[in-house]
Amino acid sequence: MKKMTKIVLTGAPSSGKSSALDAIAVLKHENIVLVPESAVVLLKGGFPAPSHDDLEQIRNFQNSILTVQENLEDICIRKNPRASHMILDRAKLDGAAFWPPGIEDYLQNFPVRIDEELAKYDHVLFLELPKKEHFGGVHQSRFHNYEQSLESERRLEKVWGGHPSFTRIAAHQDFDKKIQSIISTLENLGAL
Repeated sequence: MKKMTKIVLTGAPSSGKSSALDAIAVLKHENIVLVPESAVVLLKGGFPAPSHDDLEQIRNFQNSILTVQENLEDICIRKNPRASHMILDRAKLDGAAFWPPGIEDYLQNFPVRIDEELAKYDHVLFLELPKKEHFGGVHQSRFHNYEQSLESERRLEKVWGGHPSFTRIAAHQDFDKKIQSIISTLENLGAL
């Protein structure tokens, strides 16, 4: 199999990653593999959302996400051997933003290394969270309010910000403009 260019979409909950993947899917490019967010795959499949006040539930959920993420990427590559680009809604490093004890504790307690994760992906698109007045609310498969999403955004920028091809996608009041900005960036990267 040839090397596939991997592009991670990251950002806080409700920053538009899943909606961006949906917009890209409509374009029906055969050279692209789209990988959904592992947490959403689990939650939509009936995996119970962990309680924010139970660290063991969160630990089990994070371990499940890591396993699903790794296998999703592998299966998507194998099912689409001719594709040249993979676009992912999050990657394993994103879990650091959702681990209550913090980034360093996450890296000590889960099999994730920043340098290894940064090296796995060719580009990172960081989607900014909209301002509070434009925040779409809590999605049915999410359990984060605006303040929690802001904290996730801060942590995600910290863990992904060292990537050599880190691109910030600004929030827009008009969400369609943000989607167009993502698509333009992907076109400039040769993915579309």
